[in-house]
Formats: sequence, C-alpha cells, structure tokens
Amino acid sequence: MSKSFHISVFAALLALSATPADAGARYYAASLGQSQWQMTAANPLQCRLEHKIPNYGVAVFSAQASRKENLRFALDLKDGPRQQTKADLASVPPSWQPGLKAQPLGQLSVYPHYPAELNDDRAWDILAELESGRLPTLTYPDRLGRNRVSVALSTGNFKQGYEAFVSCLGGLLPVNFEDIAFSVLTYKKNSSELTLESQRRLDLVGLYLANDPSFTKVEVAAFSDSYGGRWLNEELSKKRARAIKDYLVGKGLSEDRISTDGYGEKRHIASNNTEQGRSLNRRVVIQVQK
Repeated sequence: MSKSFHISVFAALLALSATPADAGARYYAASLGQSQWQMTAANPLQCRLEHKIPNYGVAVFSAQASRKENLRFALDLKDGPRQQTKADLASVPPSWQPGLKAQPLGQLSVYPHYPAELNDDRAWDILAELESGRLPTLTYPDRLGRNRVSVALSTGNFKQGYEAFVSCLGGLLPVNFEDIAFSVLTYKKNSSELTLESQRRLDLVGLYLANDPSFTKVEVAAFSDSYGGRWLNEELSKKRARAIKDYLVGKGLSEDRISTDGYGEKRHIASNNTEQGRSLNRRVVIQVQK
C-alpha cells in the first residue's frame, strides 16, 4: 500500500479545519478547489481510492479480494521521524462549523522510512469522519524533533469517490490467489459429477482466474479409485481433467495456458477398502502458477 496515501489524507484535513490541531505545526492539505478523490483500481481483485495532497503526497484507502476484511489506510510521512514515535490522530471540524472542537481519535505508532497505516475498523473510522464532513488530521514530530507536521484529509469531492469505493468493496471476490492456487476437487461415486462443495470451489477458481490475467499456467491432474478396471479408470480420469479444462476455458481462460493429465488408479492418497478412502481418491487437483 502506498505510503504517500496516509500523509495526504491527514494534510487535507488540516488545511480545511477551522482550528489547527497544532498551532506550531507545518500543515499540508488540499483546498476545497484542489481536493480530488479518485478510484485508481476498481475490479473484483482490488479497490483503491486515492487523495492527492499538494506538496506532500498521496493518501490511499485500499482493499484486496480475500476471505477476510482487509481495508487499509496508508500515508507516507514527509519529513518523518528518525525513530519510532507516536502520532496523534484527530477529527477536526471544517471552518463552516465554528464553535465545534477537534475530537481526538487516538494515537498510532509511526516508524522511520515507513508509511503511517491504519487497518480495518480504524481505517473505517477515518472514512466515517470524512463522510460526516470532518477532517481527519495526523500530527507527528518532524525528522529533527524540533517541530511538528500535520496532514489533513479534505472532504472536497469526497462523496462521489467514497460511494464508488464502497460499491467496489461489495464486489470483491471472497478469495485471493493463495486461496485458489492449490485446489482439490472430489467426485460423486461412479460419476463425473463433482460434489456440491467441489463445484462451488471450482466456480470460485474460475471466477478468480477470469479476473486475474497475471497467472502463467494451470495444471489439472485427475485421479480415480481402484474400482471399475485400471484402463477404464485412467480414461475416466482423463475425461474428468478435460472437463475441468473445458469449464475454465468457458470462463474465458486461454486454452494453451491449461494442461491436463489423467493418472487413473496411480497415486492414491487413502485406502480403497473404505467408501471414505475411495471418495478421497476420486479427485482432481488444480495448481495455478504465477
């Protein structure tokens, strides 16, 4: 995540505030006329909302496709501290709301050469303050420790960017590459039909790969249990592997990036003396490479 994102957000907030968070600080913020919030990534794999802070950098809210919520706010610290220290985060009222006071939002640890970062609930808190018209502002000691730097996020043109960002978050896939890079699918007994759980898994693999062109190869290897005859089982496993390939091609994947093989009764992973063991041996393994 971009470090500059964190800094720009805080600077914009300070510039728009009626009462500076620190009267002795150097301030960075976008004016209402300068303020822009832009989606720089909006797809099922990534959402990224950026806010430029003049003479400072860029503040970034981002999230990735994943099974877990992973909203992140990041801001590179201009003239940041030489050693680990604490930065103050405050919600500052805009100038058109005289009489209101800045509300502290707590502290966060900042480190030399690293961006200031907030994750999940605390990142949502920043978005909530912006949505309410207030200016999230970060204040930290400068490199020499003699003065303080304040960076504010501006609410100018925030609503449209925020709505697009939230809409993008709702469309993120519930898996990432690590989740689908190795998948084992199982079949119903005496059938080329996947179990319901495996069909759902295959749907996620296909959906993810259709949106991530960075993968280089998909290897599909199919196996059978030891019932039905060795030659028939080998042919059945090849048929199953080709069916998986056809499915992925139907999702828009290039045929020449998918290889298949059928091993029949070779490479059992469980005993064929029990139904449970045979169900584990009737499988297809999908491996994705980048």
